[in-house]
Amino acid sequence: MTRLTIRAADSAQAMEELMRCLGPEALILSTRQHRGQVEIEAVSGDTALADLAPPAPEKPDPAPQFAARLLRELTRRRRPDAVLPPNLPGRVVLVGPPGAGRSMLAARLAAEALRVPGARRPTLIAPRPDLLCPPGALAGWARLLGLVPHRPVWANGIAGPLPAPAIDQTQILDLSDLPPQDPDALAPLAAHPDAAIWLVLPTGLHPDYQDRLCRNWADKAALIALTRADLCPPTADDLGLNLRFGLPVALIAQGTGLLDTLSLPPGQDAADAPVAGQPEEQADASAQLS
Repeated sequence: MTRLTIRAADSAQAMEELMRCLGPEALILSTRQHRGQVEIEAVSGDTALADLAPPAPEKPDPAPQFAARLLRELTRRRRPDAVLPPNLPGRVVLVGPPGAGRSMLAARLAAEALRVPGARRPTLIAPRPDLLCPPGALAGWARLLGLVPHRPVWANGIAGPLPAPAIDQTQILDLSDLPPQDPDALAPLAAHPDAAIWLVLPTGLHPDYQDRLCRNWADKAALIALTRADLCPPTADDLGLNLRFGLPVALIAQGTGLLDTLSLPPGQDAADAPVAGQPEEQADASAQLS
């Protein structure tokens, strides 16, 4: 294990020297100001991760997992709040324009999952473009929930690899710290069979802007979540996005807290609520069967 302490006049020079000596996989142990300089202590990434990794857990018995999964699948098709915990898919990727409230929505979904019996364990993932990116808004809300967001570095905004979600886990991805995303670039994240992309839009956007956003995600996103409904009640243009682009408006977020802020769109029949991550045709078939 290579351990190195680097001192430089500022953090940019220190990070440049760190990358040159240990590469992009280096693991930073500490940073501090020392005698007018920035001091970074780090170890080589591959060796450090191997040394610090905990022992592999014993392989769980698959029978209880299968029973739990079967119960969740049956429940998902019958609960009225089909886009809320415990009905979240294994991975939810929140996309949308800057300022849409993706970080707040991620925290609210995690908060609901923590308090709903039978819901999957929420894991918050907030990728960052580089190591020096500030914590972001999600970190403060996650602290209130007793969670620590996973912060992988995705250089140039390109989606990096993620482990497949465990059967009892929901990965909630907040991409707010990354530059605007190309829908095709996020295809690997949605390739998992239990994953869904949700388009997050604030209410009251100009129809032309709505059209531009929804057109980009029409064939990638599973549904639309409207936010900030307390500031601007959903308009006819907001609620008509399904007719224009085939993207169901399935979730309304409003208020300032983390709890009791998510609901179905007004006037939507609970039996018609689309299952999170499920195509609309499949959701209709499920409703007929139930």
